[in-house]
Amino acid sequence: MKKVSKKTKFLAVVLGSLLISSSAFAVDLTIDNSAVKRATAGQFSTDSDKVNAKDIFDLERSFFSAGYLGNLNNTAQGGHLSTKNGIQGSFGVALPAGMYLGIAAAYNFNDSANYTTDKDGNISTPNNKWTVNSTGDFILAFRINEMVALHYNLKIGSPDYPTVSYSINHTVDKNAQTDYKTYTHNAYWNHEIAAAVKFGEHKLTVPISVDIYANNVKTKGKQNNVDVNYAEYGNNQGLADYVALNLNPEFFLSLPMGPMTGINMGVNFGVGLNNNVGQNGKRGNTEYKATQKALRMNVGVWASFPMEWSLGNDQVSLAMEPQINLDFGVNNLGKYEQSINGGAATVSSYGSDYFAFSPSIELPIGTLWRPVEWYELRFGTALILGAKVSSTQSKDTNGDNANKTTGYDTYSGIAGFFGMGFIVGEDFNIDLYAEAQQLNFFAMGFGGQLTYRFN
Repeated sequence: MKKVSKKTKFLAVVLGSLLISSSAFAVDLTIDNSAVKRATAGQFSTDSDKVNAKDIFDLERSFFSAGYLGNLNNTAQGGHLSTKNGIQGSFGVALPAGMYLGIAAAYNFNDSANYTTDKDGNISTPNNKWTVNSTGDFILAFRINEMVALHYNLKIGSPDYPTVSYSINHTVDKNAQTDYKTYTHNAYWNHEIAAAVKFGEHKLTVPISVDIYANNVKTKGKQNNVDVNYAEYGNNQGLADYVALNLNPEFFLSLPMGPMTGINMGVNFGVGLNNNVGQNGKRGNTEYKATQKALRMNVGVWASFPMEWSLGNDQVSLAMEPQINLDFGVNNLGKYEQSINGGAATVSSYGSDYFAFSPSIELPIGTLWRPVEWYELRFGTALILGAKVSSTQSKDTNGDNANKTTGYDTYSGIAGFFGMGFIVGEDFNIDLYAEAQQLNFFAMGFGGQLTYRFN
């Protein structure tokens, strides 16, 4: 049956999105056209899933969809449970001449403030005026005709980077003539523009994006009666203040072979340069300036193979999509130099060369059971197995190779998924959802969503 087939494909998308990381739920919308990566865990309706995937070629009806997403975590504070709440919504509008406009957004709330002021106006620890650790995603997809579509995607924050997006701390000690603020940036923004071209059942998508990473602490005010206005920028391999340009073309080849519907394949290429590094600015009459040449490059290839089966007179469907990933990373930190008051630069680090190779295999498997036309159950699991081999070659004072460090790590994981849907005709869907990360029911994602189609 046609409706079962659509839901089966959607099931493969949802299960494939369980990337074993708890942050995959509600926080991170990884948007591409791979069924393993493209959808947010907890995205329910086929229509909203297509907008989130920026895959709107076959959307014809206008719709509105909204949902609540929760994430239950077993925290370290005595094992008490805490929640991270998120909302998401999307809508699509069918336009004349075969055009279509889709908009989707998701936001995860996580802000806080905690500071104490005494009777004299002094502020000491805790002095957190404001911390923003919320994340969001905005998607705009526009279909020009049946062959061409354009997309824009803005991401604010990432589950892997940062730990704190932005915070303001204010310290006041009037006796010591101290009144200054520190602004901590540990954040990530991504702007992506993509074009998709469809040739029959085949499709080529070419996204170009810019990553902006901020890792710095800026201090401004007066410390012990000394004016200060300086910044400390991160300069290590993982966290730094830098900008990267990415090119991620991907291609879906429609190649039906038994249960396999085709092959998704893609290339990920990114290159970045450090934007700022070290200590820069003034402390009283002392001025600091730091420079570093640093190159970052990442190359990856992947392929996935979507498959589906229909059993029990279309009442039971099975979907799976194995995916293979091969990622390579190169990072040349270069020489880090610090100068004071315009004097000769002092070498703080002679740099190092870093290389990493990360292969992995993902396997989402899901089952859909529709005993009646208006009700269905979806359940399954997602498996991942991977490794990382890395090598760091440091340099001596002459810039020649010195110590070499080699690392090797393996990892694996499993997650469980359960969902149910109520289908009211062709216009109205109600979906409920739950997932257990690493099969740990004290780290569970859950949510609900309503979708209404009109015109």
